[in-house]
Amino acid sequence: MVNKDIPVLRNLPVPLLLGLFSLWLVSGTFAQDTEPEGDYRFEQRFVQRLSWEDDPLVFRYEVVIEIERDGEYTEQLRESTTENFLSLSLRPGQYRYAVEVYNLLRQLEYTMDYVYFTVLNALRPEILTISPEAFFPKTRSPWQITITGRNIDPEALIMLRPLGAPDGQEIRPRSTTFKGETLLLIFDKKELPPGIYDVYIKNPGGLADSRGILTVHEKSEAAGEKTADTRFTRPDIIISAGYVPAVPLYGGLFRGDAFESAIFPLGFAARVGVLPLKRNWGNVGAELNASWHKLEEQKSNYTVTAHDIGLYLNLLYQLWLPNRKMALNFHLGAGINWVADFYFDYGDGKEDPMTSAYLSLDAGFTFQWRFWGPLFLETGLDFIHVFSPKDQSQPGYLRPTLSIGGQF
Repeated sequence: MVNKDIPVLRNLPVPLLLGLFSLWLVSGTFAQDTEPEGDYRFEQRFVQRLSWEDDPLVFRYEVVIEIERDGEYTEQLRESTTENFLSLSLRPGQYRYAVEVYNLLRQLEYTMDYVYFTVLNALRPEILTISPEAFFPKTRSPWQITITGRNIDPEALIMLRPLGAPDGQEIRPRSTTFKGETLLLIFDKKELPPGIYDVYIKNPGGLADSRGILTVHEKSEAAGEKTADTRFTRPDIIISAGYVPAVPLYGGLFRGDAFESAIFPLGFAARVGVLPLKRNWGNVGAELNASWHKLEEQKSNYTVTAHDIGLYLNLLYQLWLPNRKMALNFHLGAGINWVADFYFDYGDGKEDPMTSAYLSLDAGFTFQWRFWGPLFLETGLDFIHVFSPKDQSQPGYLRPTLSIGGQF
C-alpha cells in the first residue's frame, strides 16, 4: 500500500540550512600521553563539537571531514548521525567539513558548502612564581603583580578569585603586559578588598592553572598592627651547588711557610636557603652554606697538603629585578672552618696530620639568572675571614662562585 503523503513530500523543499551553521570547537588534541601498559598506550583527548540547525524532516546527516596536507585536502573521517551535532576528537591541523543532507526518502537532497576550521594544541598553563605574594594598604597605587610561567597564551583568561567566594566575584586586571614568559598585571587597590586570592589563568583551549597565595592585608604592616588574615604564606626554597675555587688574600696560613699559591682551583660549595618573608622591597630569610677546598702545594723538597671545610649560617636578602628573570642575593653570617688533614710530606712519609677548627665570617653576593622555570645559573663572590687568635695567622680569602640551582 502506497502512502499518499509521499508525492507531497517529494515536492516539499528541504529547509534552507546554508548559513545556519554554528561551529563550536573546544580546541584540543592529546592533552597528555601516559606510559605504555603492556601492549597498549592510553591517551587522553579533548572533544570538538560541530553543530547545525536541526530539521525534523531530514532523515539523516552525513558529515565529511577532510584534513589539509601539502596544500590538498583528503578525507579524514565520515560520520552519519540523526542528530544536529557531531562530537569527535581531532589532532591539531587545518580542516574543512561539509554536511550531506538526506531527506525522508533516504535520498541525498544536497550538500552544504565546506566550512574551514583549525584545531590548535591545547596547552596547560603553568604558574611558576608570583611576586609579591602580599599587599598592604599603604603600598602605593596601583598594585603590580609579576607572574612567571610556561604555556600562557596571550589570549588567556587571567583573574583573581577570592578563596571561598561564589562564582561571579572574579577580579580582572586593569592592564596585562606580556614580556616573554613574564606577565605583568596591574590592579587598582580599590578593587581588591582584604583577603586571600587565587591567581587563575585559563588558556583558550580550556586548560587552566591557579595558585592561591596572594594575600591582601587589612592593616598596615608598617604600623605594627596585626593583619586581618594570619594564614601562612608559603616560603621559597633555594638549593644550589657548583664550582668554587679559593683565592688567598692574607694571613699566615697563605702568606707564610705553609702555602704561597695565588689560587687553589679545587673547590665545591652548596647551599640551602629559605625565604619566608616576601615583600615588595625584597625577600628575607636564611641559608646554610657548605664548602670544601683542597689546599696543596709542591715545595722544593716537600709537599704540604690540607683540606679547608667551611659550614656557615647566613642571613639572606634577595632582590628581584623588574624582569623577574634575574635577582641579586646578599648574605652575611658566621660559621666554622676546619683545616683538616694538614700535613707535610718530605718524601719518606707524611707527618702526623693535624686538624683545627676556627670561627669564621662569611659575607658575599650572587647574581642569579633564571633560565628555565625555577632553575637558575648563579655567579658571585664570597669573602671568608678565619679567626685564629692562638697562632695569629688570621687568614682571609675570596671564593668566586659558579653554580646551578633552583628556587621553588
